[in-house]
Amino acid sequence: MREHLPAERQDWTSGEEDPETRELVRRFADASVAKDIDGLAAMLRDDVRCSMPPTPGMYVGRDTVVNDWVEDGFADLGRLRCVLTSVNRQPALAFYLWREQENAYLPLTIDVLRITGGAITEIVIFHDDQFPRLGLPERLPSDGTE
Repeated sequence: MREHLPAERQDWTSGEEDPETRELVRRFADASVAKDIDGLAAMLRDDVRCSMPPTPGMYVGRDTVVNDWVEDGFADLGRLRCVLTSVNRQPALAFYLWREQENAYLPLTIDVLRITGGAITEIVIFHDDQFPRLGLPERLPSDGTE
């Protein structure tokens, strides 16, 4: 491996994502905000893995992952907004949920994506307590400004 990989771990992957990856992440964000289950499913590889640490367990396979989202009531979640970010040099999406009482969008989850060959191969979902660690806003206003 030493012959094939750069000496420094941070150089193992490029710092910039290719245009196709950026477009896939943007489409995933748009489909998530629209709660377009079929659109989301189309971006997942057949053997996609999804987990939500520290919750134990992992869902494996497109149908299993999508069925879990449906059963958990994703389509009825409420109004979402998304901020594109990165975690450990991987594309990530910070989702905010509209809270009427607060008149703002508040942190919900961070989805970290692993993309291989133009499809999403893994999603690791982190709880809202991780937003401060990434320097993400603690709320988004109702008017769409940040």
